[in-house]
Amino acid sequence: MSVSSSVQDSQAVSGAGSVRNKVVVVTGASSGLGLETAKQLAIGGAEVVMICRNRTRGVQAQSEVALLATGRPPVLMLADLSVQADVRRVADEIGSRYDRVDILINNAGGAFNEREQSADGIELTWATNHIAPFLLTDLLLPVLVAAPAGRVVTVTSEIYSRKLDLENLEGERKYSYFGAYRASKLGNVLFTRELARRIDGSGVTAVAVSPGPARTNFGGGGPGGVMGVLTSVMKHTPIFRPAGEAAEGIVWAATTPASNGGNGGLYMRRKKLKLKGAAVDASLAGAIWAISERQAGIDPDQSAVAVVSKRSRHRG
Repeated sequence: MSVSSSVQDSQAVSGAGSVRNKVVVVTGASSGLGLETAKQLAIGGAEVVMICRNRTRGVQAQSEVALLATGRPPVLMLADLSVQADVRRVADEIGSRYDRVDILINNAGGAFNEREQSADGIELTWATNHIAPFLLTDLLLPVLVAAPAGRVVTVTSEIYSRKLDLENLEGERKYSYFGAYRASKLGNVLFTRELARRIDGSGVTAVAVSPGPARTNFGGGGPGGVMGVLTSVMKHTPIFRPAGEAAEGIVWAATTPASNGGNGGLYMRRKKLKLKGAAVDASLAGAIWAISERQAGIDPDQSAVAVVSKRSRHRG
């Protein structure tokens, strides 16, 4: 990163809320949007916890962020978030190290050309993009509640699916690269809405954010043939913005005051998007929540979300 771009990123952070001395967890922080988000937050003075899957890439990314940090140096933690045991382990590590987490940015994601299953027997796109942030958020909720104004930011896409077939949720009958990806992104939107509803009054807010089309290496294992060529070409058009610029929208969603952020909303480039199709279906949000709890092995009565929800209702 050049000096001039570092200054611009610092200005982008200062234009939102202050992150100095805050603890921010960023998943998928070894490259692309996650790395750029970590850089901008570190420039703003946050202590960034970078969750990365690959040690070599993680160490390199940590070094890049450390060079820009104006507060405490970044912390690297390793986890394959498609594996629930890894999610639980890294959540324990964070909970043992910090008594509070101010911001959790669920950024890690993937898309896969062929249907694969995770170590837990869940379709890999759904496991990585939806179940991982669902589980991690629940596990970290106690330390988020301990912060003065905790925030959960889940990175999604504006091209989320407008409908969802619960009988084909994991591509059991029919699988496609884009279909699985868009379904998982709808899951992110529904999760955010339902989380905001359930923990309302807790002091923790939840928003979803789409960075918009960005020039990253995301989807490198994506569709081949004509569609693959078309996607590659489109990444060189003005529609696709540089990763650093796209990451500014994520940082804004993570730091803008809650009164402006809109609990449960979906944002893109600092503007609230109108939800469409299945994203406005409250009953579907509840159904996906129940399915996700079963898939993640969460006891619905003993989960952190359930505990916080009960506490918030009693206070109200």
